[in-house]
Amino acid sequence: METITKKVSCKLLIRIIRSTEMQKKSILILVACLVFTFARAQHHLWTYQQCLDTAIQRNISLNESRINNDLNRINLEQSRASIFPYLSASGRDGVGFGRSLNPTTNQYVAKTTNSSTFGINSAVTLFNGFQISRTIMQNKMILDAGKTDIDNVKNQVTLNITTAYLQVLFDYEILDAAKSQANATAIQVDQTEKEVKSGKLPESNLYTIRAQQATDNLAIVNAQGTLDLAKVTLEQLMEFPVVDSFDLQVPNFIEPALMMKKTNQEIYSKALKVQPQITGASIRTNSALLGIKISEGARYPTLSLSGSASSNYAVSSRTGVDASVPKASPFFPQLWNNLGESIGLSLSIPIYSNRTIKSNIERAKVNALLAELNEQDLKLQLRTTIEQSYTDLKNSIKKYEATKDQIASAELAYKNIEKKYKVGMATAIDFLIQKNAFYQAQSNGIQAKYDYIFKSKILDFYQGVPITF
Repeated sequence: METITKKVSCKLLIRIIRSTEMQKKSILILVACLVFTFARAQHHLWTYQQCLDTAIQRNISLNESRINNDLNRINLEQSRASIFPYLSASGRDGVGFGRSLNPTTNQYVAKTTNSSTFGINSAVTLFNGFQISRTIMQNKMILDAGKTDIDNVKNQVTLNITTAYLQVLFDYEILDAAKSQANATAIQVDQTEKEVKSGKLPESNLYTIRAQQATDNLAIVNAQGTLDLAKVTLEQLMEFPVVDSFDLQVPNFIEPALMMKKTNQEIYSKALKVQPQITGASIRTNSALLGIKISEGARYPTLSLSGSASSNYAVSSRTGVDASVPKASPFFPQLWNNLGESIGLSLSIPIYSNRTIKSNIERAKVNALLAELNEQDLKLQLRTTIEQSYTDLKNSIKKYEATKDQIASAELAYKNIEKKYKVGMATAIDFLIQKNAFYQAQSNGIQAKYDYIFKSKILDFYQGVPITF
């Protein structure tokens, strides 16, 4: 019997252990899946549009511009409401002690009285020198100018993101070129070691190649550090927490068309029509000119229409056919009997305002002059920027074409010296000189390519063409 019990206990123990092991495996599999999913989420490759959308959504200056323009919208709604009559209601309930006036009979009574008074008032401005209508127009202009401010901030964010984005892509290629050079040097180190062991090359060649290998490894470290800083800059512009796993999806760049399709004057003429800072400045100039007319409107008379209705109720009021047996007057009939209305026109003619109106007109004229000068200054800045960018683009085209020739020539020289070095017809120093020249040509080509891409995108952007990659 004991033997049977022991066998049963052992079987139960084995089942428990197996069940526990299965649970542990399930938990491990679940944890592994979660870690894998989290890792993939963290290693998301960001496109240019995703970077830009994130920056536009999170940028504090851009959100401040949106909120500030909400104040302009509120001012516009308030000015529009001023063309309608205002309406107010009032009420009063009081108790009089001793000798007091009965408001329903206008007679004094020598007892405690309770009375109530109700009224409504309304008024509307019929004419005030067109100040109301012009103020509405001006506030509408201010709202539209505020929208251009939002677009202008958005443009600045776009340019900053584009610059940082291209810098990261540039550093990607510089790092790849450095790694490619390091791999080529590592191959030469292996070959040189074999040649030195066979006695075909002196040992000094191996020392020289290894020194170059150390230099190449340092170049990789420097390129990686520069890339990491470029990523940090882009993430900070996106107002995104800096993470080590941040990476970009590298777009497929086609060979750029190296030609100038428009003159700088044509580009400038197009930019004047689409750039928000120019549109905003023009709107503000028109708003300031309208402000002069608004100030001049204060010289005209102001005509207003007003009306009111009021009634009152008193507890002490009595009514009845038999004067010897008066009755208390009911509430609503008493209000109806005591109802009074009034309507009237009022005309206010400005004669002398202690120079207030004249000073306001002069201030408005000065503000209009400042607005015009600001508009001219912004146009001048835009023209200067486009002329400089246009010249930079022409030079970048020449530089890019020159670097393509430089890369082709440096590559031929490098391959030629590499063949000679393998057969012992060139020294290690000669080989490394050509190898470094080829690497420098590659770096120059990468820099020239991204310089051209950036400057061509900038000129297109000034013409209202969205930046895409």
